[in-house]
Amino acid sequence: MEPIIWILIGITALFFLLLALKSIFNVKKACVICLSVTLAWIILLILYFLNLFPDKIIIAILMGHTSLGLYYIFEKRVRKGALLFRLPLLLTFIFVIYSTLEKFNLNSFVLLAVIWLFFALIYLFKFNKFATKLIECCKRW
Repeated sequence: MEPIIWILIGITALFFLLLALKSIFNVKKACVICLSVTLAWIILLILYFLNLFPDKIIIAILMGHTSLGLYYIFEKRVRKGALLFRLPLLLTFIFVIYSTLEKFNLNSFVLLAVIWLFFALIYLFKFNKFATKLIECCKRW
């Protein structure tokens, strides 16, 4: 069987296992789908580093799902003004995933630091019109 079939079965099994554990322990805030996907890529990443699983693509896809989930949590829980940092946050997630699966790139790290600094300056000096446009760019229509 193809590895993707085992991964889909594994995520499904984790989903139902974690759903049962969530009910037993009365945990309300945990997203079972998010936990299943996150546990799957953590397990696969460990297997990858042990040279027991060769497919970085599926690991990257699953890591991307987790990073998007973290992005949505950020969006829900921060003050409106902090939404200005959505782009640097998303770029940071991309950089961390790439660095984990491929290699650390100093030039990309420096660029990312400059982007964070740029957005921090906009936030600190309250470039209101520009900051408002950046915050409003991703409103859900």
